Amino acid sequence: MSPSDTPTQIDLPTESWTFSMGENWRRIRARRETLRFLISANLRSGHRDKLLGNLWNLLDPLLFLGIYFLVFGIGLRQGRGDPFGFVVYLAVGVLAFRFFEGCLSQAAVCVRSNSGLLHAVYFPKAMLPVALCFSRLYDFAWGLLVLLGVVWATTDSPFTLQILWLPLIIGLQFLLCLGLAFWVAYFGAIFADTQNIVAVGTRLLFFLSPIFYFARSRDGHPGIVPERYLDLYYLNPLAGLLDSYRESILWGTTPAGANLYYVAGLAGGSLLLGFWLFSRGEGRFAKYL
Repeated sequence: MSPSDTPTQIDLPTESWTFSMGENWRRIRARRETLRFLISANLRSGHRDKLLGNLWNLLDPLLFLGIYFLVFGIGLRQGRGDPFGFVVYLAVGVLAFRFFEGCLSQAAVCVRSNSGLLHAVYFPKAMLPVALCFSRLYDFAWGLLVLLGVVWATTDSPFTLQILWLPLIIGLQFLLCLGLAFWVAYFGAIFADTQNIVAVGTRLLFFLSPIFYFARSRDGHPGIVPERYLDLYYLNPLAGLLDSYRESILWGTTPAGANLYYVAGLAGGSLLLGFWLFSRGEGRFAKYL
């Protein structure tokens, strides 16, 4: 074998290494193709064994909206004269919550479920929560597009200029989900019980968020949260996010600045601290897997 045929030795990081945030960010940027591959793999795995494949990205939100219309809008008559409006209210809440819950539940197992890949191939492990959040964002975007299309087709004056707030609101939720996903992925790599804890926590948040009820009175719908507890209730960032979505899509009003500023601050803080924590610990994950 000639010297030119000799394989180049690659010095991989040892388990004791830690990475600064800036260094880890540069490693991710340098491997953008790997990130695209992970996102594509996540999307394919969701419909890999299904006959209709990715067509379910369109059918799932349509069927989901139809079921909620039949059950809540017609069956339970919760619309108070506007069953379709209530179904849109409900659909916005469920779609946004599914995005949030999907990111966190998958982040809890994203490192452990890829242990074989982590031992076989060297790449920044921070790509795993990033890729899964982008994958869930893709699913959420399909559902939201279907909902907007249905509203557009069935309403005389469906949207106002306030719909332009929608990209900002989606971006804030994505950053919040990504920041929390780093935290959950870090603890999920170390503690196998993280998945169960996250499941209980997201289930609790489902009932503590205004998904299928009105937290405060709006358009003739009585709020169920007493006025004196509203400030405490809105410490849940999902409450402010859901209000912002509905103000932009359903009610055509400007989202409350206090809600957006609060979510932005929480998203920024959780993202910076979560990425720092994950970067500090990812070099030691191998010993837990």
